[in-house]
Amino acid sequence: MRISIGRILFVAAVALLPAWPGLAPGARAQLGNYLPFGRTQRLAKLLPSVVNITMIKLVHDGDDDSPPRRAENFGSGFIVDPSGIIATNKHVVAGMVEFTVTLQSGASYKARVLGIAGNMDLALLKIDSDKPLPAIKWGDSDRLHIGDQVFAVGNPLGIGESVSEGIVSGLNRNIHLSPFDAFIQTDAAINHGNSGGPLVDMNGEVVGVDTAIYSPGDTGSIGIGFAIPANDAVYIIDQLRRFGRVKLGWLGLTTQELTSDMADSVGLAKPRGVIVAAVLKDTPAEQAGVREGDIVLSFAGQTPKDARALARMVSRARIGVAVPLVIWRDGRELVLPATPTEWVDEAPAPESKPKPVATVGSTDPEKLGLQLSLITDAARETYKIAAEQPGVLVAGVLPHSIAADLALLPGDVILKVQEDTVSSPEEVAQRLQEVSRLNRRHALVLVRRRDEQQWRTLPIGGPN
Repeated sequence: MRISIGRILFVAAVALLPAWPGLAPGARAQLGNYLPFGRTQRLAKLLPSVVNITMIKLVHDGDDDSPPRRAENFGSGFIVDPSGIIATNKHVVAGMVEFTVTLQSGASYKARVLGIAGNMDLALLKIDSDKPLPAIKWGDSDRLHIGDQVFAVGNPLGIGESVSEGIVSGLNRNIHLSPFDAFIQTDAAINHGNSGGPLVDMNGEVVGVDTAIYSPGDTGSIGIGFAIPANDAVYIIDQLRRFGRVKLGWLGLTTQELTSDMADSVGLAKPRGVIVAAVLKDTPAEQAGVREGDIVLSFAGQTPKDARALARMVSRARIGVAVPLVIWRDGRELVLPATPTEWVDEAPAPESKPKPVATVGSTDPEKLGLQLSLITDAARETYKIAAEQPGVLVAGVLPHSIAADLALLPGDVILKVQEDTVSSPEEVAQRLQEVSRLNRRHALVLVRRRDEQQWRTLPIGGPN
């Protein structure tokens, strides 16, 4: 029998591992993860917790009078409780009428929907088994780093349980599926049917829920897949188990990232927190005294690094309990007690009083290439601006100008400069000059485009 030198060295390394001088037990276990037998053993323990899901959807082919046909779809999930509770994606169960869950052993069970999240792509199924089922162990997704090795486990294309290997390619990805997006990006192969399966770390712990892929032309996996972080999933799944739905906190404001230019315009030495772009009427944010242009420095003692992070913080806050909201306004910090209410599906649109339409007058403040005017009836019709919408119209943007570089467009409406509302081009110009006299290099301008409003920074000179 021939035994390779490499095999002898490998066996020797394994034998010496427990007694490695100066190596703590935890470190020895971590090192063991990187040896083939270590990860194989951990994946072997995990695989019985991963399930294949076959769904039935009723499909009409053209003629609505004909009976619908039954079409099969495939997805993945994993057992989160030995009683038979299974986590998967919302889009896996949406629109389906029948579910069959198949375990690794080959046993199949009919499943029912236990709960579906409203704002996250997560859902729970329930199967009834006469014995406890093997449940996964959650990991800590906050401890992930780019480059960490991960495994995607699931039922790609309905072919059966499969494992693919990759690394964490990115963190806190926004793919515009929810207001809370903080997806883990991985190059582990994820294909149709993997949805709802677990993303697993080297310890065999679930750190994410495989959810989406970037696939130009629907070509399948090209190495850009996304998973909901485990820490977010654990919170949503707990809510679904307790209430059958998700109860999320809500303040009624929208925010955006704070740039260096924005920080300069409000007198902050460096960017921290997020800036309030809109406060809805009759909401907890308005009742707390939050204003457009406030900088949210912290919520419940935590500093949000972006708008989605603040949304996640608020969503997890206790409903009906006041939380300290620290803001920056007029060059100083203020603490406002904000009391979240439960998230509403559709927030009321902010109200504003009708404003008389005056004759147009155009100006280009600070030579920005920005032509401003009053909002005329003709402009409202051309740009679909509501009759009650106040502000100052962006009538034109000169090519290759500062305004063009800032992506301002004709039809945009300027609502505020810094904290002051404006109603004429002259007021905009005057307010920009006042900010410039404060030796600020930039001014904040609140711009509304269709149904959204956002802060922009206009360069206005000042010291270099």
